[in-house]
Amino acid sequence: MQIVGQILQAIGSLGTLVCFILVLVQMFQRKQAVLAIVCLVLLCCGIGTIVAFIYGWIKNREWQITNIMYVWTACWILLVIGYALYPIDVSEFAKLPSP
Repeated sequence: MQIVGQILQAIGSLGTLVCFILVLVQMFQRKQAVLAIVCLVLLCCGIGTIVAFIYGWIKNREWQITNIMYVWTACWILLVIGYALYPIDVSEFAKLPSP
């Protein structure tokens, strides 16, 4: 089951990245450059993808990106299932030498 979890995580991660980029492109095209830049900056915190995901669903009909948002939602579900099948072992981080 670990291999299946890793495969689902990889597919979900790649799909999420592609959909995130597609929504950012739509933001730039629709003159929402400030929001797109904020999403890119907040990507370091992990919040940028959530902001883009929510805003994408809000604007999906207006921007005609409903299919992208369905795919992005499916990729999030694949990620959750992948992490459920093969969770991150946080005890390995405790073994790392401190700086």
